[in-house]
Amino acid sequence: MKSLFLRSLTKLLLTLCIPTSLHAQRQIAGTVSDTKGQPIALVNVYPAESFDGAATDSLGRFRFMTKSSFPIRLVASHVNYKSDTLLIRNGDATDDIRIRLRETDDYKLSEVVVSVSSFGVGGKQSKTVLNPMDVYTNPAGNGDLSMALRQTPGLQDVGDREGFFVRGGASWETAVTIEGVRVKRFFGKNRFDSPARSRFETGMFSGLSLSTGGYGATEGGALSGLLQLQLAGQSPSSVGIGLSPLFLSGGVGYLSPSRRFYIEQNASISDAAYVRLLLKPEYKLPGTNQSYVYNARTIWNLTPHDEVKGLFLFVRDLSSAALRMPDPANTYSLYAGQNTYGFGMAVWRHDFSEGRTTSTLSVGYSEDHNKLRQRPDERQTIKTMVRTVERDASLRLRFDSRIRTWRLSYGSDYAYSEAGSQLIADESIALPSLREHLVAAYAEALFPVSSRISATAGLRAEYSDLTKSAVLLPRLSASYKVSPTSRLTLDAGKYAAPGDYYLSHGIVPKRREQSQQYNLTYEWRPSHSHVLRFQLFDKEYSRLTTLTAEGVADNDGKGYARGADFFWKATGLIKSFEHWFSYSYTDARRQYLLSPAEERPDFVARHTLSSVLKYWCAPISSLFNLSMTYRTGMTYHNPNVQSASYFNASIPANFSMSVSYNYPFRYKKVNGVLVLSAHNLFNSDPTYGYRFGDKPVNGVYPSVRISTPYRQFYMVGLFINFGVDRRQEIMNTDIKIKSR
Repeated sequence: MKSLFLRSLTKLLLTLCIPTSLHAQRQIAGTVSDTKGQPIALVNVYPAESFDGAATDSLGRFRFMTKSSFPIRLVASHVNYKSDTLLIRNGDATDDIRIRLRETDDYKLSEVVVSVSSFGVGGKQSKTVLNPMDVYTNPAGNGDLSMALRQTPGLQDVGDREGFFVRGGASWETAVTIEGVRVKRFFGKNRFDSPARSRFETGMFSGLSLSTGGYGATEGGALSGLLQLQLAGQSPSSVGIGLSPLFLSGGVGYLSPSRRFYIEQNASISDAAYVRLLLKPEYKLPGTNQSYVYNARTIWNLTPHDEVKGLFLFVRDLSSAALRMPDPANTYSLYAGQNTYGFGMAVWRHDFSEGRTTSTLSVGYSEDHNKLRQRPDERQTIKTMVRTVERDASLRLRFDSRIRTWRLSYGSDYAYSEAGSQLIADESIALPSLREHLVAAYAEALFPVSSRISATAGLRAEYSDLTKSAVLLPRLSASYKVSPTSRLTLDAGKYAAPGDYYLSHGIVPKRREQSQQYNLTYEWRPSHSHVLRFQLFDKEYSRLTTLTAEGVADNDGKGYARGADFFWKATGLIKSFEHWFSYSYTDARRQYLLSPAEERPDFVARHTLSSVLKYWCAPISSLFNLSMTYRTGMTYHNPNVQSASYFNASIPANFSMSVSYNYPFRYKKVNGVLVLSAHNLFNSDPTYGYRFGDKPVNGVYPSVRISTPYRQFYMVGLFINFGVDRRQEIMNTDIKIKSR
C-alpha cells in the first residue's frame, strides 16, 4: 500500500513539473512602433490567456517562447497607446512580426498595479507600478514622491520623520534603487519635527515599482520593502519652465537628429520665504531656507544592441530651524544647516545577437556632506557643530536569459559604504568610522509548472566585512491563475541587512538584522483601470539591535508584524470619476533599541485608511482631486509614567483631507498645466508625539508636543513646456479627458 502511494505521488509530481515538455515550443519575435515608424519601448506583448510574453526593449524589439497553439491572439499594450490584437494563424511567420500602435487621444494614467509580492508572471502585473507624474494629482503628496506613495497600501505616515515605514518596519528597512543602483540617502536633512522631501524629482523617472514584501533574490539590502525607480527614456527636444511661490525651475531636452542620443538638463532654485507665512508662530524660521538643484539625464543608443543611461544630481541646501525645547529656561534652540549632496550613476545594457540574453552593468557613487550648527544666544557660551560625511559606491552585473519557457536572472553585486560623524564643542568628539565592503551573488529562475501555475525560486548569498559574516537568503514564489482576470500568489523569503543606527544612535552594527516574510495575495483585474487586491502577510524578525541603559548595543531583539492590506481602484463606475481606496491592519511588536521586551514601536498604527477621488469636469476642462487619510494612534515613551514597557503611552488618532485643482491648456506649441492645492483642509492640529527634557523639574519631566509646523498649506504651480505636449504627465488619471 505504501509503495502504491509513493508511486502515485511520484506520478503526480512529474505531471505538475514537466507538462511543458509535452507541448511544442515556438518563438515569437518582432518589433513594435508608432504610426511614424518610431520604436516604442516597454510595450507588453503576450498571447492572450497565457503566462508567456515579453516587454519591448528601447528599440521596440520583443522575443519570447510560447507553447500556445494556433491561432494565437497576440496582444500589444502600452499605457500611452491604444492596445492592439494580432491574430496569427498556422503558417504565418512568427519571427518577424511588425506591430504599429496609435497614440491615444485621451490622457490616461498608466497601470496602478498594487501587488506587493514582487513575483510577476510573464513580466505583467508585477509589483506596484505607478506613473511618476501621478504624484501631482495626489493632493496629500504636495508634489513630492515619498509623501504621495504613503497613501498606497502597506505604508504608514508617521508625520514627524521621513522614510517609507512599511508594515511594522522602521524607515531604514525599505531600500531605494535606481536602475539597480542603491540610493542610501534618498531624503533631505536638517528638518525638525517634519518629514524631509525627496532629493530626486519625480520627472526623472518613467516608472515606480514599490514592493512592500516578497521581492526576489535579485534584490537585497532591505528587511521590509523595496522602491525601484526606472529612469525616463528619450523625449522630443523641448524647453520647460515651472513657476510657484516656492520654486523657479527650468529645463532643456535635446534629441539628436539620428534619435540615438538624448540629454536633458534641469535646474531649480527654491526659497522657503513663502512657507514662513504659513507656519505656526512657534515654528517661525529664524532665517530663510534656500535650495539649489541641478540634474542631468542622458540616454545613448550606441548600437542596435546597446543602450547607455546616465543620471547626475547635485543638491545644495542652506537651512535654518528653530527646535522647540522642553526646557523652560531655553524655549528654542536655533540651528543653521548646510548640506551638499552629489549622486552619479550609469547603466549599460547589451542585448546579445540571439536576443535571449541581456546583460546589465550598473555603477553608482554618492557623497553627502552635512553641517548642523547650533546658534548661541544670550544664555549660551558654547558653540556646537555636528559634521557628518557619507560615501557610497555600488557595482552590479546582471544577466537575464531565456531558456525555452524558463527565465533566468543571475549576477553579482558589490557595495561600499563609509560614514563619519564628529561633534565639535569645547573639545572635538568623533565616532568610530563606519566602513563596509559587501559582496553578493544571486540567481533566480521563473518557470511555468502548468498552464495555470507558475513559480519563481531564487537564492542570494552575501558577505559583509563589517559584521564578518556570510548569509544565504532563499526566496520562493508560486502563482495560481484562478481565472483569466484573477490570480492567487504565495511567496516566502529570508532577508538581512545591518541596522542603520550610526548617525542617529552612534551604533556601528555588529551583526545583520534578519526577517522572514510570508505573503498570500489575491488580485482581480478585470480591466486596465480596475484592480482589487487583498493580501495577508506575516513577517518574523530576529537579531534586532537593542541598547542597554548604558548605551551598549547588542543583537538580542526579536519581533513580528502581521496583518492584512486591501486596495481597490476603479474608473468609470460613476461617469467621469476615478477612486482609490486602501486599508491596512497591522499587528506589530518588537524588542527595539530601548524596549525591554516585545512591544508596539512608535512608528506603527494598527489601522490605516486612505482614499483618493478624481473628477473630470468637461464643461470647464478641469480635474478636481480629493484625498483623505485616517490612522489610529501610535505609541510613544513618557518618562512621567511608571511602566514596565518603554513605549507606555499613546497619541490620539489622526484624520486629514487635502484637495487640488488642475487646469490643462494649450496654445499652438505651448502646453501647460495650472496646479492649485490645499493641504490639511480642515485645519487639524495632529499630535505626532512629545519631546521630554533630560532632567525633571519639581519631579516632572517637562515636555513639548510635536505636531505639524503649519496648519493649512497652499501650493500654486504653473508648468509650461515648449515643443512637446507633456500635459498628460502632470494630469494623470484613467478618466477619459479629451485634448483641448
